[in-house]
Amino acid sequence: MQPVAAVSLVFALILSATLWIYLLRVCFAQSTLFGIIALLLPPVALLLLVPHWQRHRELFALALAALGFISIAVVMTSR
Repeated sequence: MQPVAAVSLVFALILSATLWIYLLRVCFAQSTLFGIIALLLPPVALLLLVPHWQRHRELFALALAALGFISIAVVMTSR
């Protein structure tokens, strides 16, 4: 099952990079300080956007997809 884990990990990395770029764009559009927080601490910036999740649904969908693929990769490598 190592190939499945590798492919899941690649998908997770691609989705995470896309999520980070999209998070930077959203945060810098709100304010420079918020953008710097997103640049240095992306999980904190994502948590700060939770009250506005309806406006940024795609952002949270990407985060959920990346988390799902990471979980699949971890489960496949532990077997």
